[in-house]
Amino acid sequence: MRRAVGTHGTVHGIDGLQQRHDAGQTLPTLYCDSAGCTAPLTFVPAQARAERSAPPPVPAYFKLAKGAAHAPGCRYDAPGYLDALLAAAPDPDFVHALDDGKHELRLLALHQALKRGGGPPLDNQLPLLAQLLVVRAMCGNDSLLAARLVLRLGKKKTAWDAFFYDQDRYDQAWARLDAATSEVPFALVGTVRSHRPGQSGSDSHTTFLNCAPQYLQTGIVDRREFVEVSVGHDDAAWLHTFAVGTEIIMFGLWRQGRSHTATRPHPTDPRRTITNVTHKLALRPVSMHQLAVV
Repeated sequence: MRRAVGTHGTVHGIDGLQQRHDAGQTLPTLYCDSAGCTAPLTFVPAQARAERSAPPPVPAYFKLAKGAAHAPGCRYDAPGYLDALLAAAPDPDFVHALDDGKHELRLLALHQALKRGGGPPLDNQLPLLAQLLVVRAMCGNDSLLAARLVLRLGKKKTAWDAFFYDQDRYDQAWARLDAATSEVPFALVGTVRSHRPGQSGSDSHTTFLNCAPQYLQTGIVDRREFVEVSVGHDDAAWLHTFAVGTEIIMFGLWRQGRSHTATRPHPTDPRRTITNVTHKLALRPVSMHQLAVV
């Protein structure tokens, strides 16, 4: 959970509550922000930083108040919400019930529609897939989805860890594209960092939504490597609806952008040179259902 609502319906984000906590201000009474759920919440602030410039060792988060529970069907009751989504799935050719009680998510038609750049699956199947991916993002790992939902792409099954990538696994997504012989669909979850217009040429009418990158530990002094994620689209207004700081799901046929190496002098030691290597993951959505807020 990244937000909660107060007594009068005001939405409170984690960053704003952390600032109020740091300033010694009184925090509001908080409740779950999912429609139909009024479970009381407690804000748990980030632990104190060892140094002012260092990130907090444990980020701030919300937890249920003692004795509280989410309402049935609440999006934060992940098992119950997942069961409700699967039970209500309208297309048995997309979400197929198996004899062992699991369901199978059949992705071939959606994959083909993405490759064509259009088709009924983009409107009929993508919205439900986006909801399922949001559940996976809120869980923080693959366990729940892997136990209840089998992924199938044509004749082959796909493991969840090869279909959904958190920020700390962007490098694995990039490596998968490097090794792939054909386009494969998968999802990333990320936090919006910026929006920027395209440069001159073929990208001049494109706006890019950029997410916070993954920083790779190289073990080499003065060498830094990053994996950046960007989504490009001609509809700038749509991309700007995903505000900076928003956690989003991005699904589709990804491609590798060009890796870029840049050097600069060390800020305090002129004998040293800092090398930054940036690897890029890029997505060009053909449907607005390919992005969703967590």
